[in-house]
Amino acid sequence: MVMLLDEETSLPVSLRAWRDICPTNEPQWQQPWEALSSFFNAAGYQRFRSRGRNSMTYPDESLPPYPALDSFGLYGDRSELKPTFFPLSQVVAARDRENRDVVIKVVSKGDEGRRELEILQLLNSEPLRSDPANATVRVLEFLEFHDWHFVVMPLCDQCDELPFLNVSEGFDFADQVLAGLAFLHENRIAHLDISCDNILINHHGTVPQTEIWTTPSEPIYKIWPPPEWRSTFPARYFFIDFGYSQYFAKDASLDKCLAEPFPQGREHRAPEMRRATNYNPFAADVYATARTLYGWLKDAADETPSLLILLRDMTSQNPSRRPTAKMALERFRALRSTIPGEKLLEVHELELIDYSLVPRSFIVMLRDLIETRQWTIAYRFTWISLKMWVTKTFGLKPAVQL
Repeated sequence: MVMLLDEETSLPVSLRAWRDICPTNEPQWQQPWEALSSFFNAAGYQRFRSRGRNSMTYPDESLPPYPALDSFGLYGDRSELKPTFFPLSQVVAARDRENRDVVIKVVSKGDEGRRELEILQLLNSEPLRSDPANATVRVLEFLEFHDWHFVVMPLCDQCDELPFLNVSEGFDFADQVLAGLAFLHENRIAHLDISCDNILINHHGTVPQTEIWTTPSEPIYKIWPPPEWRSTFPARYFFIDFGYSQYFAKDASLDKCLAEPFPQGREHRAPEMRRATNYNPFAADVYATARTLYGWLKDAADETPSLLILLRDMTSQNPSRRPTAKMALERFRALRSTIPGEKLLEVHELELIDYSLVPRSFIVMLRDLIETRQWTIAYRFTWISLKMWVTKTFGLKPAVQL
């Protein structure tokens, strides 16, 4: 793909054109960022750079080899950390004047992308910025170049750097994610892209090794018991990326807010987001959050009926049957209080494998499909379920094929 650049600025002609740049497939992906080097340097940021044809980026060789030990209150041992960052189309890493690692994201050009810019400005203005319930990565600085807007944020580790060591760590994550989502919804912000990719942890540093291997042909050996990580600091989780988000008036009723259909999205997004009609964005967030939690806490959910019931309710095919984020948080905290402490602390690694569908009964699924007038899907679901029942019960295949 040929990058379309503005002759005056040497930057992409639109935010969409910048988003479409793929660092993996396009050797010239750095060109727009190179054009802005002087601008960012003047603001106190030296961008990480790639070496050779590899898209992975590293701090400039003129900089100290290790980042500052005191970095925005983030936890982690950085005394021997050699940070790397795989760039995204809109996001690169940099080092500031205090030798701290940050990321720079391009968020808008003129009116294009303005909604994300306004949401970030809202979340980083008082009283929301100082609110302890605000579980979003803080913006350190807003930068403007012509009609382009950029935000600078601390470089944090991903929330899934390591599996959860036990159910307690997984439940801490679930509690914080639900509480953070409830805060966003209370302020009438719908994220609309809930995923572990968009949740960071308040850590930037060396992560314990959990596997041992020598060569690609040799087997990988897991270290057991796995080393502690999250329990060594007060782990907090933060939402990022409001590129698909929407916000409404603070006094708007949650169940009356509607979002327009959007053709893109993750595999585990709410089913109503795939249709051509307006939908409730807050109910869609609840669905995606439940799929994210079940994907990571599947083993715990399968052993905890009350948790599985909550996740089923949150992923109902009928959006009006889903609890609000606040209600889901209250139910989660209530069920968590009933689980013995020793069970929560048993060493049992919980790893995110995929975003599995939350299992539900035939009757509940069919009810929700009928209530939402999804007649074709209801018919196919009934037929396939009947076909499976006949095969399992009688060892026969139905003569009629759909």
